[in-house]
Amino acid sequence: MNRRIALQQLGFISVSALLLPSCVTQERKVSIALKNITITGDQEVLLSEIAEAIIPATDAPGAKEMNLQSFVLRMVDDCQDSETQKEFERGLGEFEKAVDKKYSRSFAECTPSERKAFLLETEELAKQARKDDTKTPLTTLYSLTKRYTVQGFVSSEYIMTNKLVYNMTPGKFVGCVPIKDKNDILTVIG
Repeated sequence: MNRRIALQQLGFISVSALLLPSCVTQERKVSIALKNITITGDQEVLLSEIAEAIIPATDAPGAKEMNLQSFVLRMVDDCQDSETQKEFERGLGEFEKAVDKKYSRSFAECTPSERKAFLLETEELAKQARKDDTKTPLTTLYSLTKRYTVQGFVSSEYIMTNKLVYNMTPGKFVGCVPIKDKNDILTVIG
């Protein structure tokens, strides 16, 4: 074998070994184990974007930073019936298709104003579906996501410890008060 050909082949193999991992894309994995619903990692990312659009970061952390998409998934997986879970799964696919149809790009690529406008339209669809008692996968997804995102945010450790003032008892306890006459008893009690 010619040395020149051997070096060319070695170079070709080396470059191929470097480029091959970038050509093969692995599907993202879901961050939590779910028993009843099956979603992809990309759908979990979509759910985190929806939750972030519902509760964006301000002086308080947003839904993404608080990892509220995991809370939504856990609540849907544990607390909803199988029919609603299937509607939720189908809703993830329909949501991305509806956004792509309207804006010709994914929800993650939309501007914050486009995201807000789309969610407001979906909110109106969900209100109408509740009024007419007709569910669609899209409205089921939106209603459950919004409900559990807000519930997860309000009951989070950050909100409970930093934003809400908690008093264990409604007032100061005074155990021993000297009473001089009968009228003082009424002022202490009342």
